[in-house]
Amino acid sequence: MKMECLEFEEQISEYLDGGLARPERRDFAVHLLACKACHVLFNDVRGVVDSCHQLKESQMREIAIFTDVEQRILNATTAGAMLSCRTLDALISDYFDGIIEGSCERIFREHFAVCDGCRRLVEGVRQSLEESEAVDVPEELYGRILAATTGRR
Repeated sequence: MKMECLEFEEQISEYLDGGLARPERRDFAVHLLACKACHVLFNDVRGVVDSCHQLKESQMREIAIFTDVEQRILNATTAGAMLSCRTLDALISDYFDGIIEGSCERIFREHFAVCDGCRRLVEGVRQSLEESEAVDVPEELYGRILAATTGRR
């Protein structure tokens, strides 16, 4: 069966991915050799696919280089000193909620080790969280909150 150009165009990706069965691959190759326009189109598509693969490989190399540089910087500095007190203050609730994990938690702990003010802050928050003292809530509080947020009484 002779392959038409439209069918050839529809099968280029499958052919390049190695997804065509043997009879279709044969028909595809025969048409590729016989039709100049399809041959040019095939070479263009293959060139674009190859360029995409090269771009992806290049991006992966850049990511690897960046990761290596980032790790070398972290290894060469004291992580705890790199974390500012202002950043710690902004992220402290995440720290206590257990959202910050792994190396970030290590950075927090290293900062506590070098910063007395933040260490006192964290200990104060930890103590207040551990206190089991019940707080008496005034009965009218619910109504006041509802009125303040919705305008209803």
